Amino acid sequence: ETTSTGPDFNAPNRDNEHSRTNDGDDNGNDFESDEEQELFEKAMSYYRDAVYDSAATLFSGINTPEAALFAGKSYFAISDYTLAGHYLRGITRDHDPRIFDEARYTRALVDFQTGQFGRSLDILRGIKSRHAYQNLHRDAEVLYEEILGYLTTEQRRVGFMQSESTQVRFDLLRYGFDHMVKSEAVELMGELRPYYEATVDTNVLRALERRVERLPDTLPASHEFGKAPAGIVYDIGVLLPETESGSREWQISRSLYSGYLLAAENFNRNNDDRRIRLHHLTTSNDSLTHEAAIVRMAWTLNVDAILGPLFSDAAYRIRDHAENYEIPVIPPLANADTLNISHPYLYQINPTFEARGIAMARFAVNELGMDTLAVITQSNQPVVREAQAFRNEAEKLGAKILHYFSEDFEALAFEVDHITPWFAGDKRFIDEDEFPSIKPVDGLYISVTGAGSDQLIELILNDLQATRSRVTILGNEEMAHVELSDARRQYFDIYYSNFFHRDNDRRETYHFQNDYQALTGSRADNFAHLGYDVATFLFDSIKTLQNPARIKSHLRHRPSFDGVITNIDFRSTHVNQGLHFLKIERDETVLYIPEKEEEEEEEEDTDDD
Repeated sequence: ETTSTGPDFNAPNRDNEHSRTNDGDDNGNDFESDEEQELFEKAMSYYRDAVYDSAATLFSGINTPEAALFAGKSYFAISDYTLAGHYLRGITRDHDPRIFDEARYTRALVDFQTGQFGRSLDILRGIKSRHAYQNLHRDAEVLYEEILGYLTTEQRRVGFMQSESTQVRFDLLRYGFDHMVKSEAVELMGELRPYYEATVDTNVLRALERRVERLPDTLPASHEFGKAPAGIVYDIGVLLPETESGSREWQISRSLYSGYLLAAENFNRNNDDRRIRLHHLTTSNDSLTHEAAIVRMAWTLNVDAILGPLFSDAAYRIRDHAENYEIPVIPPLANADTLNISHPYLYQINPTFEARGIAMARFAVNELGMDTLAVITQSNQPVVREAQAFRNEAEKLGAKILHYFSEDFEALAFEVDHITPWFAGDKRFIDEDEFPSIKPVDGLYISVTGAGSDQLIELILNDLQATRSRVTILGNEEMAHVELSDARRQYFDIYYSNFFHRDNDRRETYHFQNDYQALTGSRADNFAHLGYDVATFLFDSIKTLQNPARIKSHLRHRPSFDGVITNIDFRSTHVNQGLHFLKIERDETVLYIPEKEEEEEEEEDTDDD
């Protein structure tokens, strides 16, 4: 169920400081037999080799304080925080002081990873106040400072309520001012002043009040978040369905997960001070339901975000749980228009029909400069929402929709001759009595989908060409599946949007495909590329935001991400607005690049020369 892609958070690895002997006088070990001592040494060998699950199993079967310490550290390393805490709490002040303090430090890490920030800081402050063991004292002091700077305002408030230390509470407030505006800090200071007047030195309190007066009224856009503690582990859940081996859904799941895994490995290889750990759960209606899976993700694995489930129907089932547990969920293929309404923890990577229509309208008006437009769509298909969104957005941008045809073309046996004459380029080929006052149209958006859509597109283009129409054709990804003749490619200007587009000559794509081949022994399909993009976007965002608690409020504002197969650009929404726009030319289909970007590329080439 769990895939660990890296070692544990920086729980100090001080196993060499303890001289393990049989007498147990100095180190907390009192083995009952030679076999038990051999078992301990075998467990330590697993621990040193980072085989933490095997080490945890062996350590937990040995009844000594040091074995309990390393059982706790091993379980911590595989993100089993419940069992880690269980073994660490069994070590008391009656045991070797070094083992006790080591256990307390690791307990502080467990508390930190599970959101018990006040308790974690209380423990660390206690350890750093003692100078008996300098390495541990120094590590505790560093981590204490890092956590204080890392927390969000809400986490700081929760930590304040959890802490039993007056000094920790004061430090939480003091460090929090670095990330507050003046009005908020003044209100907070006034609320807590009576408490601090009785517990904090007056001079210190006055200095803090002077600092509050110097705070800005607004935080600048360049404001940097508090840096995450070195060695932090980001726990990411992965939900995939139980599928029949070799099936289409099985291949999709396999490819997506391999893409996630490669993204995690790249992140861990390039970041020495932080780690991604993936936790994979397989869901089914019979064993582990989606609802049960997210409960386990929240209660047992303490995940920071979830990649999955795959499709909209499963995402509907867990979206309320995601909000209840405040866990961001990113289903890679879900594209239902109503999925994330009033659900701020759900982020859709696959653009909805509405998002696709809006994106194409912006492309037609802003990039191609079109003023007059028309639409053909299917009234009996979900794609009608795409067409409606296109119309609404185009009109909002100032364009005119001269014609809007919404028909059940299957019921009409795919007849289009009551529509296409409105776009005729030569009136000799139409009945002017039936189609009077034809007005030029810059672009015709053919918004269709489903079975027979390629046939419908062919019929429309055939009629348009027969009437010498010169209207520019706009389409969705169904256009990519139409077999167009060279003559038709040459006759029409055709642009369409697509969620997927990969340039195999691009350096990033080339490196991904080679790395994927080395990891899996197979070639990467589109879903492998998508899995890599989605995970890389999430991991890079977490690295920038530092604290995954900021994902909910900041992920939708992240800059556009240009992946190996898809663009991700939420544009302050919870639905990806990023699409590729392609132009069909006689010999090939090319990615549309705005003129400004082309000029910039030429300048870069000149600089390189």
